[in-house]
Amino acid sequence: MASAPHLPTDPISSPNNGKTFDQKRFARIRVATESDVPHIYKLMQQLFAYHNITHLLKSTENSIASALFKPKFPHLSPVTALVLEVSPYQFPYSTCKVDSNVINFIEPPLPLSADFDENLQGVLLGVKEIDLDNMPLIDEESEEFRDVKNQQDDVFIAGYVMFYPCFSSFFDNPVFHMEDLFIRECYRGKGFGKWMFSTIASKAARMGFSSIDWIASQWNKSAIQFYTQMGARISDDFRVLSLAGKALEAFNDDSDKGLCS
Repeated sequence: MASAPHLPTDPISSPNNGKTFDQKRFARIRVATESDVPHIYKLMQQLFAYHNITHLLKSTENSIASALFKPKFPHLSPVTALVLEVSPYQFPYSTCKVDSNVINFIEPPLPLSADFDENLQGVLLGVKEIDLDNMPLIDEESEEFRDVKNQQDDVFIAGYVMFYPCFSSFFDNPVFHMEDLFIRECYRGKGFGKWMFSTIASKAARMGFSSIDWIASQWNKSAIQFYTQMGARISDDFRVLSLAGKALEAFNDDSDKGLCS
């Protein structure tokens, strides 16, 4: 016999104008749409601030929107972003209670082609119920990350992940490169990061991909521990190299002077 539906406690305003939630919270992961770009950019800013490298952030809302939805180079592998949304209320898509230990995936087509991202916009990838164990969650940035386009009130963006398919000569099948994975501070330690990473890993496995690759800062021991616990291996044999700025611009010479000398 099914249990009675849970009626969550209404969120209340906290003294700092944020939202306080108790008992339970509902969450879902979906593919980002163009209207999510301002939130993704703010999350990206927080990610760079967390790493203390805000001076290196060159992306803008326009460049993010272009990469995700209007690529300048459509023949290159498209980028996909997933967003994590949370609410004190059950999402309209979910017609029944979702067990907190189960992820219900809706299997959309994921073609390995230039329309990879277009086929996924807005697709729901997972729904979940989170038990807060009588420990209230205070979201001081709730209004800043409110999903105003949503028909349901009190839906907030809590995190994002950005990735793209690419070729690797180490494998016979494509791989995912995970560019960013970020969860806002008040939502950390509640399983959301694991859920988002598992979502990508599940898709990669089901699509026959060979690997997921990404970069982690050496000082970020907690992140490295998190990923190794998820099964990742650290490569000590390779270093990340980049050619950027003036070093790259030096090659922008139509005359190709010196290239053959």
